[in-house]
Amino acid sequence: MKGRRNKHIVWIFLLIMVVVCAIFVKLFFAQIVHGAERENMALNSRLKELTMQPNRGVIYDAKGNALAISVECYSVYITPKKVRESDDRAEIAQGLAEVLEMDQKSIDEKIDKNSGFEYIKRRITDEQAEILKERDYDGVGLTTEYRRSYPKGTLACHVLGFAGIDNQGLSGLELYYDEELTGTPGKLLLEVDSAQNNIPQSQQEFIPAVEGYSLTLTIDETVQYITERELEKVYHEQDAEAATAIVMNVNTGAVLAMANYPNFDPNSYGDVDESVWNNFAVNGTYEPGSTFKMVSASMFLEEGVTSADDHYYCAGSIRVSGYNFKCWRSYRPHLDQTFAQAVGNSCNPVMAQVAFKLGYEKFYEYLYGFGFTEKTGIDLPGEAIGVMVNQERAVDIDLAAMSIGQSNSYTPIQVITAISAVANGGKLMQPYVVQSITDSEGNTISETEPKVVRQVLSEKTSQTMREILEGVVEEGTGSKGKVEGYQVCGKTGTAQKVVDGRYSDTDYICSYAGFAPANDPEIAVLVFVDSPKYEKMGGLVSGPVFANIMGDVLRYYQIEPTETTELMEDIVSSNEVETNAETMIMPSVSGLTGMEAIEFFREEGLNPIVQTQGSEMYAYLPPAGTGVAVGSDVYLYCADESQASVEIPDLTGKTIKEADLLLSGAGLEMTIEGNGIAYEQEPAAGVLVGRGSSVSVKFSPDGVKPQDAQPEVNEKDQE
Repeated sequence: MKGRRNKHIVWIFLLIMVVVCAIFVKLFFAQIVHGAERENMALNSRLKELTMQPNRGVIYDAKGNALAISVECYSVYITPKKVRESDDRAEIAQGLAEVLEMDQKSIDEKIDKNSGFEYIKRRITDEQAEILKERDYDGVGLTTEYRRSYPKGTLACHVLGFAGIDNQGLSGLELYYDEELTGTPGKLLLEVDSAQNNIPQSQQEFIPAVEGYSLTLTIDETVQYITERELEKVYHEQDAEAATAIVMNVNTGAVLAMANYPNFDPNSYGDVDESVWNNFAVNGTYEPGSTFKMVSASMFLEEGVTSADDHYYCAGSIRVSGYNFKCWRSYRPHLDQTFAQAVGNSCNPVMAQVAFKLGYEKFYEYLYGFGFTEKTGIDLPGEAIGVMVNQERAVDIDLAAMSIGQSNSYTPIQVITAISAVANGGKLMQPYVVQSITDSEGNTISETEPKVVRQVLSEKTSQTMREILEGVVEEGTGSKGKVEGYQVCGKTGTAQKVVDGRYSDTDYICSYAGFAPANDPEIAVLVFVDSPKYEKMGGLVSGPVFANIMGDVLRYYQIEPTETTELMEDIVSSNEVETNAETMIMPSVSGLTGMEAIEFFREEGLNPIVQTQGSEMYAYLPPAGTGVAVGSDVYLYCADESQASVEIPDLTGKTIKEADLLLSGAGLEMTIEGNGIAYEQEPAAGVLVGRGSSVSVKFSPDGVKPQDAQPEVNEKDQE
């Protein structure tokens, strides 16, 4: 009996030991093995995390003007459980719906969600935020976010693109450089109770957001405006389907302007059809027509299959592979002409004849050399690649058509890059639109250096082409591209448009491409107009657009005129130097007070004249780098940096470049109408305005108000 009792005691003891061991094992796993994990779970259950969006980087133009910025704004959020338990739930939902102009049903759905945080509406107006602050609804809060703003509206919209509500780039540079612009989000961690209420004096952790990098572009705001102004004008005048233009520095590949019309306002990009967002200059392809003869003629000269002086005969057409390959002037053939004249006359049969001398293999080698078989690598999203006739299946009619810019299609950025190679001595440059990337402290993260992709032509061929193309403008089909005061190289293009798989007899791509100055090219411009209604020739439609853009850009960059005309004498009158006078170059100075500037220029042998009053000099004319006679007048423009207002300078008689220099120096914006010399401004000179104000300036070729110009008198009028 005793033995049985002892046996029971042993079993009870063993059972107790098993239970105790199990408890110890459980405690070991709970506190030691999973202790940290459970502690984190407990902490997370009482922590509320708010994401703080970073300030997206600024996009600046080449002069430092902001084209895309982030503006601080409010977003509305709720703590659903707290709103549900409030006695004023119905009033809160109704009030939010009224203030935020939302459907109350969608707000009620968010209130009923089993979560600790719900956005009601992102990026509300300041007025809405003030109303909600005053009402101070239980369970409703405001958090600071940033919305993207484009202060110049439609300017450079296709290049800039736009960003979405969650701070993400959706198109253009905003998309291509999204990682650099976005920055790193911050976090705010708060301890809350079971009702998701903040616990007073509880632990808080704030991880600040890191601001995104900023971009400085090669795009110049003024050059971009000039380009867009001319595109909009021709688009409406010709009732065209679309128009595109690119302005490029031929020696670096830097894009100075890139525009398409119709355009859109990236501040309200959702208001237009998505097709309008497309940057055709990079994402689209077209058959360039005779502007391509600038490239094909270069091939022929480089390979020595012809010289500029070789003679050819145009009978109006030639037979190629059973087809009648016509000249555009088949009704009045060019007859005997040199190759240089054939380029100037845009003679199709001659180009085809010389193309056959070159042959398929070499022609395709040069298509590669000029970059037509691959993307240019420009730093913009969605770059397209040209569509070309397969070399293995190409026949004579294909080669003939390709030599005059038909059959193959290319992107506009490919075309202007190739034309720049013709201009700059034969170097194919990689195009780019971002000059540098900087952090929020202004430190340079990266800087773009011009990149030579390959040498495609010799300097000798480039020089010969410059001479030929100058003749095209002076004596050939490109006369509408003339720029007063400058020797310009250019070529027209009129290409049949492919509609429903067939070449149309009514729709054309009318283009003009060229560069200047002819003796030392710096600027290239490409313009094409899609399906103009009233004119069908590239020279008539796009030639004047090219001339207006090129002329204003050359004067804006103060590129020296290459020939003297009556108009250019007016434009550069302030820069003229007497033949027998002692001359000097205007020095580059900045940061001087008004008195220091007066003393400095007097010591340099110049006569300073103060135009606007103030303690600090912000600009002077003639500008730095201008040749002047010793003793010439220098006009000083001053202001007080400490004052919020500034005196508007007198802009009449100034070029676009000079007006921009004066206004930007004073911290003012300029809106431009017309081109050439300023004749009118609003507000008037001498008016005090706040810094950042806009001044409207009107220009005309001769600086005279158009309706005030005297009509020319001819013999018929005299009768």
